[in-house]
Amino acid sequence: MAIPSNETSLNLGEKTIQDLCENVSLDGDNVTGALNHIEGWKEFSSKSDEQTGNYLPLYFEEAKGQAKGTVKCEIKGTGVKLKKPVAVDEKDGLIVFQVHNKDNTIEITSEGKETKTLNLTGLELKES
Repeated sequence: MAIPSNETSLNLGEKTIQDLCENVSLDGDNVTGALNHIEGWKEFSSKSDEQTGNYLPLYFEEAKGQAKGTVKCEIKGTGVKLKKPVAVDEKDGLIVFQVHNKDNTIEITSEGKETKTLNLTGLELKES
């Protein structure tokens, strides 16, 4: 698992990794850096209340080409609207979460591996 770089081939629609975040990195279970405030991102969701906010992309090389649901992630904490695990896209290994608060965590379950929880308190959530 990694934070995708601009060189990673991703299907984000009209957005790029640079649009979403700045200097985001993963150190163990801690995510640091800044998530930019994005407005009107229709490719993220058809629901208007999910098209504006801060978004964290994650890339899982091990999910590419595997059966759907091999790697699942769930965001937990204050403000989270999604209440179930979501499968990482098996085509490109990408998943993007809307982060509502720095107290949110992301729980990652991968077949045959120990569950991992990412701490997001080191992120800056930029406002518009």
